[in-house]
Amino acid sequence: MTKEDVFKVEDMACNACVNTITKTLSNNENISNISCNLESKDVSVTYDEEKVDVEEIISALDNIGFSATIKKKP
Repeated sequence: MTKEDVFKVEDMACNACVNTITKTLSNNENISNISCNLESKDVSVTYDEEKVDVEEIISALDNIGFSATIKKKP
């Protein structure tokens, strides 16, 4: 089942950061869409929740030097 979550990535500061995040997450075939908003420092990720979990996404970002937290839905 496809799920979308939004992650706060406070240390995403420039277009190179956006490109690095997008490239890294797109390497996972179970992630179908990545959208980065540099101004709000949000990264929206659509993924197959049966094959990828939130911690795996956070860990992938951490491995490339970005600390991420999942944003709580209102």
